[in-house]
Amino acid sequence: MFEMFKDAFTLFLKGKLFQDYHAVFRQVAIGAGITALTCMVLSIMGLAMWLAIFLAAFIGGALQPYLFKDLKYE
Repeated sequence: MFEMFKDAFTLFLKGKLFQDYHAVFRQVAIGAGITALTCMVLSIMGLAMWLAIFLAAFIGGALQPYLFKDLKYE
């Protein structure tokens, strides 16, 4: 498991993991923006900060497979 992570991370740093890195960073930014916006909205609604962070992180994590489904690997 560690070897697989190490190999993927090495390819990522060399720029050889994804075909289009602009798409990768765009999708990461979209996910981070949605997570931050969700956290702000939930905290404005009056939820405890720890609960707003937990729910926003859960929603942002659940979005990742949808956001990354069309990325192409080399």
